[in-house]
Amino acid sequence: MRTLLNPKWLWLLNTLPVGVLLAWFGAEYVVIGSLLEPAGRLTWHVLGAVLLGLGVVHAAYAGWLAARQQELPISYALAALGTYIGLLYAYGTQVEQLFPAVVPRWMLPNDLPLYAGTFLMPTLAHAVAVLVLRLTPENRVHKVLPNFGAALAVPVAFYLFVQLVLPLRRFNPGPVATHALVVLLIAGTLLFLLALSRGVYLLAQQRAAGLAPYRWLGVLVVAGVLPLVGLAVNNGDWGVLGNSGFSQGGVFGDFSGPWWYGLAAFNAVLLLCPNPANPWARGALFLGRGVLLSYTLYFFLVFLPFLPLSVVLVAALGAGFLLLAPLVLFIVHVRVLSHDYAALRPHFGRRGLLAALLVAGAVLPLAVAGQYAWHRATLHRALDYVYTPTYGKPADINPAALARVLRTVSHHKGRRGSSITGAQLPYLSSFYNWLVLDNLTLPDTKISLLSRVFATPAPANQARQQTENQASQEPPAAGGATPQPAGPHLTRLAARSHYDARQRAWVSWLDLTVANDSIFGSTEYSTRLELPAGCFVRNYYLDMAGRREFGILAEKRAAAWVYRQIRNENRDPGLLRYLSGNTLELRVFPFAAGEVRRTGLQLLHPEPLTLQLDGQSVTLGANPAGPAPKPAGPAPASGDATYVSAARKAALPALHRQPYVHFLVDMSGARQGSWPRYRQQMAALLGRNRYGSLPEYTLTGSSVRQLTEQGFKQLEPAQLRFEGGFYLDRALRQVLVQATGQATPRYPVLVVVTDDFKRAILPANFADLRHAFPDSDFFYELLPDGRLVAHSLQTNPAMPLDTLAHPVPAGLVVAWPSLRNPVAYLPANGQPDIVLTGPVNAATVAAPPTAPATGDWQAGLALQAQWRAQLHHPEASAAAGRQLVETSFHTGILTPLTAYLALENDAQKAALRRKQAQLLAGHAALEADEDQQRMSEPADWLILALLAMVLLGRGWWQRRRLAVAG
Repeated sequence: MRTLLNPKWLWLLNTLPVGVLLAWFGAEYVVIGSLLEPAGRLTWHVLGAVLLGLGVVHAAYAGWLAARQQELPISYALAALGTYIGLLYAYGTQVEQLFPAVVPRWMLPNDLPLYAGTFLMPTLAHAVAVLVLRLTPENRVHKVLPNFGAALAVPVAFYLFVQLVLPLRRFNPGPVATHALVVLLIAGTLLFLLALSRGVYLLAQQRAAGLAPYRWLGVLVVAGVLPLVGLAVNNGDWGVLGNSGFSQGGVFGDFSGPWWYGLAAFNAVLLLCPNPANPWARGALFLGRGVLLSYTLYFFLVFLPFLPLSVVLVAALGAGFLLLAPLVLFIVHVRVLSHDYAALRPHFGRRGLLAALLVAGAVLPLAVAGQYAWHRATLHRALDYVYTPTYGKPADINPAALARVLRTVSHHKGRRGSSITGAQLPYLSSFYNWLVLDNLTLPDTKISLLSRVFATPAPANQARQQTENQASQEPPAAGGATPQPAGPHLTRLAARSHYDARQRAWVSWLDLTVANDSIFGSTEYSTRLELPAGCFVRNYYLDMAGRREFGILAEKRAAAWVYRQIRNENRDPGLLRYLSGNTLELRVFPFAAGEVRRTGLQLLHPEPLTLQLDGQSVTLGANPAGPAPKPAGPAPASGDATYVSAARKAALPALHRQPYVHFLVDMSGARQGSWPRYRQQMAALLGRNRYGSLPEYTLTGSSVRQLTEQGFKQLEPAQLRFEGGFYLDRALRQVLVQATGQATPRYPVLVVVTDDFKRAILPANFADLRHAFPDSDFFYELLPDGRLVAHSLQTNPAMPLDTLAHPVPAGLVVAWPSLRNPVAYLPANGQPDIVLTGPVNAATVAAPPTAPATGDWQAGLALQAQWRAQLHHPEASAAAGRQLVETSFHTGILTPLTAYLALENDAQKAALRRKQAQLLAGHAALEADEDQQRMSEPADWLILALLAMVLLGRGWWQRRRLAVAG
């Protein structure tokens, strides 16, 4: 243990933590610096300079001592203790300058104010250790009891002071006396920890005067009784915290699993085990103790920031000894290992023992990291299958393994505030979320969806009946108008247009005036707008505080997250994004009572058009000076897409394509006895409806398996696989994408065969694939009596519509560019369309985009082509999606993966950039957050352990004064 006197420890316990703290604080200052007053910015600069100076001084001092081959002297320990306690005290008094109320809490990590205590406490602990070692030379025999007596005297003195001195009416200290009390409180706490540490260190030595025969009893209490009792009290297993609100998650974290108790008991057994004489047996025991050192070290680090509170809790509640148990156990554990090392060194050598201890100490951390890495691989395979699938590839997911992973993900998410550390498992939850979730979140809706797809038991805290479309934040839109509740509403809709001959397109501004006629404030305006094909958004603005703020084009999830956070702060955000298909959503917040606000968006469109918004109509592209210019023809952005105007579509040959039945059969795990009935129902339907083409079949459970008529007839019952949930979403998308992959004169009539359609897993709509079903917007559910229930592909496909005897006749389609050599079939609906003309496969989708760097109409057409290609090959969307986002940023064209966000200050913009970078680096199915309302964190009052102790003592003193005065 005396190796702690080596100056090299200063690099690990001071320079490295200070460097991390500087980097962390610096990253936060970049975000909030613009919101601070000059005094606050000066405080940040002084704090940074002091931390940098301390790091440099420690590094230089360590190098100087190492060069002279000297150990750390007692003067270093005294100087470090005085300096760092002063720094922490000054930090506590200036914390309101560093993190003023003007800084929104969502811009900072919940426990950022606590980081100073967390990262500077190792230096304080090391200084105390150096002081203990220097005051306890090994060439002398020391008495143990005086140290424990001194440690016990401190809380007793505190208790007597509170009970006898504070109640006196004449005891009314001013500011100087108050600071003196704080200094005495800090000094008493330091004396308490120093005396306790020295007493435990002496007790762990076998040469402790007069107590050697009873050493085993002390180790039993320290290594066995206190850890087990502490775990039980933390988890509420004894009813100690029955009404505390922490019984579910634990006071400091959820350590309720059997592994925690088992490792604590096993650790006690190894530390109590007598040392064998055989060096190999002693070496095996040494390795076992080394393996569990990481377990002891973990709890030591968890409780380290709270050690200064222990003396107050000992004096006030008598329960502070449980806070001290990890510190005492750590000292005992390290001392036992040092004895083993000294005994084994003549047999195995210094390097061999140190290497063995390093390997043994890494066993538990590597086991945890390996398990978390396996969780990441399992979760990402499931997310890839559901959100970025390769159509035609079966699921390779172990449902039991996925269920365990989802339970663990849900557990580590937990309920924010379930412990005073703000995490389910301190440090481990952060490590898990970093390694498995890329510091993002898997929302409850997506956990529920994965559970339903693979038929795994939903985690206990998830709503079992929750589905993705029920909880979707993007409900289907019908038309361009959305019913508005009482509150802000559109009062004026105006347009400004000019024709840009260079890009052969109109550039129009759509200006909205919105008024809140109600008496209620802090309300939100929300509306939807349906855009025609070939119409793209290139800019957005919101008037706020007397100025016009243009929107920032950002990654869609990041923009939505920042909008929610700012909305909770009652500030001024505006959000414009795609919901699905060509439907835009516009949200503006807040509106005061009677307030009128103005917002608008810029549209690029190749020909005049008329839009409907909240019951009002506006024409874009009207030229008061004369007729609108007529471009010479379509203007493709590249060879990958072509715009087909309504006039040109009307000149194309129209036809009815030949239908064929495509059955989607429910093969979920709960339908194993339904196969004979399914075959009878399908045969009866084919007998009543004669089609020219042979039917096709898709067997749908969690996996999707497609069969031709011949393959279906040859299918044996033993070849059937009933598994997972009824993942109808995947089956419908796969069939639609494949049907539109080649322009053929036939189209599928989609018929679902199931005993329970309500269990089908469906999205909010299939509007993004509207181009893939030009003949009909419907698919059908086959009833046992042979009738068909129609469902819409456009809006809310889970909702049943009409019950029919036969499918609805298909509408007319047109063949583009000609009937003889069609490239695509388009609906004959009098509306413009976009056609993909280039090759669409996984390789071309993942290739770098070819959109122009300028934000013209051709760039919008190219981006639309890239988005549609990703819909056909979602397996390539991991790389292609990031490319599409980057291209959207460069061109300024809004895409389904980006959003325009109008913000009012630089701090909000910096927070948006940080969150955007985090989301773009993670899996596309993960989210920034799922809580729209930030909950208060119990860790907030623990700005840092010393400050909390000061506030507790000061508050106690004030309450006693008021009670006596009353």
